[in-house]
Amino acid sequence: MVLLGIDWGKIFSIPFWLDVKPGELSPLFEKYFLVVFIVSWAMFFLSKYAQKRLISQRNFIKAKFAGKTGSFFLTMAVSFSFIFFFRYEAIPILGGRFWVLVWVLTALIWLFYLLRYYFKVMPTQMSDLAEKRKMSKYLIRPKKKK
Repeated sequence: MVLLGIDWGKIFSIPFWLDVKPGELSPLFEKYFLVVFIVSWAMFFLSKYAQKRLISQRNFIKAKFAGKTGSFFLTMAVSFSFIFFFRYEAIPILGGRFWVLVWVLTALIWLFYLLRYYFKVMPTQMSDLAEKRKMSKYLIRPKKKK
């Protein structure tokens, strides 16, 4: 079955992914690479911009998450560039299709941990900070010298 220029019957077969000499790149892969590459870099710059903005607003917990997402997108863009280079040059083992599969699995695992951090760790840190701020207003502080 061919959909979007991809033979889905081949994609789900193990020999397709474990072939160390996959041959020439298809123009479709080059287009997909370009889309993934541009989106990754755009998301990296967007997350770095958000991180700087959140730091200027003194929202350090959300800024830390923005930094983590920036690292994610930068790593994915650079590693996929290496995969594309080795595939383009048809280097036997380093240009294998299984590296794309490894890249996708790594991205999914990392994305899982990012989402876990956002939905589990960050809310507890925010509530701890709110509680700390609530309790600190009752503490006696030394007066500032003028």
